[in-house]
Amino acid sequence: MSYQLFEEQDYTSKYRQHRPGYPKQLFEYIINYYFDGKRTNEQIPLALDVGCGNGQATIELSTFCDRVIGIDVSANQIARAIPKDNIEYRCQKGEDLNFFPLDSVDLITIATALHWLDIEPFVEQVQRVLKPNTGVFAVWTYALGTLDNPIADAVYHEFNQVTLFPYWNSKRWLADDYYQSLLPLLPYKSTLVEHTIDKRTETTLGQFLGFIQTLSGLQTYRKQEGEQALHDLLERLREKLIECYVKTPNRQANDESVDVNSIKMTVSSPIRLYLMRKSSKK
Repeated sequence: MSYQLFEEQDYTSKYRQHRPGYPKQLFEYIINYYFDGKRTNEQIPLALDVGCGNGQATIELSTFCDRVIGIDVSANQIARAIPKDNIEYRCQKGEDLNFFPLDSVDLITIATALHWLDIEPFVEQVQRVLKPNTGVFAVWTYALGTLDNPIADAVYHEFNQVTLFPYWNSKRWLADDYYQSLLPLLPYKSTLVEHTIDKRTETTLGQFLGFIQTLSGLQTYRKQEGEQALHDLLERLREKLIECYVKTPNRQANDESVDVNSIKMTVSSPIRLYLMRKSSKK
């Protein structure tokens, strides 16, 4: 089954506001692979973006595809998806693509969501609906990343690996090795091409803490421990990060002259992209 961990209305609003998009280079790799490296102004006729959330990848696909369909199991995510004339959004499971005819889709993408699906039924659906000989399957993911301040990075990793450890769904850890453990389950292995893309996000402390609130482990923490416990947890993390970026011998972390939410920081999160082509009807 697909896991619905990004469903609540308040949560999906934060997700759209704070989840970062994907670099242009990633989509250039997809286009280059689809067209076999040929320079062309052609558009890809039909793309399906599975686990689209509120459309961070879908909107980028729409610039080089005639038509894009984005699907997600969360109705609230779909309701907040980024609109565009050539995009259609549907509340639909990735394991059920029966609304597509056999051999009808040119490109299927799944961005940082493969680990939430039942992979074998999903792959069966991909094999059924992709066009033979030309259809491309693109999968990518990234880990939680590292911060540009080593002490802050240690705080961040302790928060993820220790504090939130009991609250992460076990499927989430599949992304930590960039889906290497899932590669045996993917189709068309003879055509597989991998790319690692450097992703560096220039952000602020306020925006970064907003991103933290979109993590599935934190959503589970809130459900199990309550709103006050969540507030206290985030406040402790905030104070620790402020101390890492602001506090000096001559300036304390609570110095009112510092706009702590505007503190600049950089998050590095390399992306691993896997590209495969359906070579036949088999």
